[in-house]
This record gives sequence, structure tokens and C-alpha cells, in this order.
Amino acid sequence: MSNVRAFVSKRVVDGYRMIHDGVVVIADGKIQAVGAQKTTRIPEGAEVVDCGNNVVSPGLIDIHIHGCKGQSANESLENTLQLCEFVAQYGTTSILPTVNSTDGVRYVYEASEIQKKEGYKGAAIPGSHMEGPFLSPKELPGRPEVDAHLLPPTIEKFDEFWEASHGQIKMVDIGIDRPGAFELTRYMRDKGVVVSIAHSKSGYDLMMEAMEHGVTHATHLYNVMTGLHHRRPGITGACLTNDMINCELICDTLHVHPAAMEVAIRCKGYDRIAMITDLSMAGLPDGDYERPGGTTITVKDGIARMKGSDPSQDNTMAGSCITQNVGVRNVHKVLGHPIEAAIRMATISPAKMMKIDSFTGSLEVGKDADITVWDDDFNALMTIVKGTTVYQK
Repeated sequence: MSNVRAFVSKRVVDGYRMIHDGVVVIADGKIQAVGAQKTTRIPEGAEVVDCGNNVVSPGLIDIHIHGCKGQSANESLENTLQLCEFVAQYGTTSILPTVNSTDGVRYVYEASEIQKKEGYKGAAIPGSHMEGPFLSPKELPGRPEVDAHLLPPTIEKFDEFWEASHGQIKMVDIGIDRPGAFELTRYMRDKGVVVSIAHSKSGYDLMMEAMEHGVTHATHLYNVMTGLHHRRPGITGACLTNDMINCELICDTLHVHPAAMEVAIRCKGYDRIAMITDLSMAGLPDGDYERPGGTTITVKDGIARMKGSDPSQDNTMAGSCITQNVGVRNVHKVLGHPIEAAIRMATISPAKMMKIDSFTGSLEVGKDADITVWDDDFNALMTIVKGTTVYQK
């Protein structure tokens, strides 16, 4: 029974609720038992890991994450694998690397195959997320490189991506105002791909129409979409008031003000929000960094901003520098929501949205042993992926 480990703690969060004086038993990469210590038997000979009062929970799931240290998953296989190892230090056990090209989805597929063959050294990859190239142009003054990768939404181009990904694309973002967007949305929906509204200046009415064609998700709610005004509810108003739309939320309190975070949670509930990072520059000290395409990114105080030839655009946000565990901390400690609710938004909720909840996202018998142990400030003490300890503080 040396393969069996039992994690005992005063606080176990299974994805939905807090179990006081709980235990999680794992073996062969799977969860064997979970429950209260007084009613859950620990097998004889199991290694007992006493976690004290530290929280034991499902590992976090980030469905929108570009890279780390300024190195994008879209650029190389090495960057993709590096990202998996990086986020594991912060308690994230599954990611959908966010890419926008044929090479990008291929790197994600190759990284997932390496993990399966050679074992896990960081977060698992159940699929990819495409933010682009089917987006509406941002048209930032003096910043043509921002829109350089964009392409018209066509079934033919999507099929190229689908083939390169070996059918592992989980979600695609789309600019709903582009010609051909709705035809492609219906096609992707029928393949089981989640279609997400992203980067659009269109309004409430077009968003309502987009839902009829199969748009069911909103990329980083509030950011790069028309906002909520009492006479012009915009895309934001459509997303907040319709239960068929699930929403991503960057919970760094910088991309979205805490009050707006609270509005989203009250409108959508914990089950319809996926806490994301949109990470790209985390792991770098403050400073200026040159990116491919001639972009300069300035990192300061936990946020990345663009610097361009037009000074009026110098403060445009360019992704987050704050890891997913900080979002959990903010929802619990800044907004005051229960620990189990904050964790749910970063675990079982995104897992259900991406249809991967059959094997991950919660501590349930038969699911993969994707587990994180946290201290009181949501620093990861131990991160376990498919039963393998990939990080220990």
C-alpha cells in the first residue's frame, strides 16, 4: 500500500463545500475516497500526510493563460512546457494554453503528449484555447502590430487549426461583428467547441443574436468589450443578465475594480464565473520588455502595459502579471466570499464550462488526483497533478 496517500486536514474543500476534519485518499493517480475523517476509512499502510489547518482543495484550472516571463505558449513547445511548471508553483494543476496560430495549437498538443508519455512536471494540459485570430481589430492608434495576426473567421481556417490540434481545441474566441462569424460559430458549436465573445465594440442587440448562433461564453468580462450603461447595456449588460453565458473574470483587482468583480459574482453566481489570469508577463521584475512584432511591454506593480508610438496608448493593458492563487485570495479576503466559493470559481466552474469535469475540478472518487495544499494566504505548499507531486514549498 506504499502507493496510497491520505491527506488529512482540518479544512478540506472538495470543490463545493468545506469539510471540517476531512481526509482525501489517493492511489494510482486517482482519488479513492474523500470525506470526514470520522466516516472515511484510511487504508492500512497508507502514507498519512498531516496538513494541519492548511486548506486541501482541488488544483486550480486556468482556461485563459498565454505564457509566463514574457514567453508565450504560442511561440514554442519549450515555452508551453515552461508555463506548466511555472503555474504549478501557484497551485494551478490544469491549463488551457491560450494561442492564436496553427503552430500554437500544435505546440499545445505536443506538450500534452509529452506529459502523458514522460510524466507530469507541472500543470496538465487538457486542451487549448484560441484567443484569435478571428477577433475584431482593436485599431489602437500607432499600434498596427496589435491586429497583425487577425484573420477573417472562416470554416476552412478553423479546420486547419482543428487538424493541427488533433481535435483538442476546447474554446475559440470570436469577434461577433465580423462577416462569417455566426456561420463559424455554428460550425464550431456542432464540434463541441465552446465559442466565446471577445474583443468587440458591438452592442447588446448583436450579442443577444450571437447567443442564438451558439456563443455561450465571455472572454475576460468587462475587458475589451462595450460596457454597461443604463441606456446602452452593451455586451457587458448582455453577459451579466443572461444565464446561458458563462463569464471569465480576471480577479487581480487591477483589470476589474473590486466593486465590478462583486457585481459580476452577484449577477452570475459562483458556477458561471471562471477565474482566469490572462497571464503573460508574470515571473519578471518590473521593467520594459521587447516583444515579437515590435511591441514594448512595461511591467510595473503587478500589471503589464503597452508602450507605443502614440503616447495616448501607453497605458493600454497587456495581460496580467498576477497568478491564479492571488485571484482566489482577492475573492475571499478583499470581497469576503467564503473560501469554498472562491476556490469553486477557479476549479469546478471552469472545468464544467470546458467539459473536463468528468476527470478534474473537484475532489470526487474516481477523478484525477489534482490537488493543492494552501496556507492561510493562499500560497501553495504542495501541488499534485494526476497523483504526482510537481511542487512542494
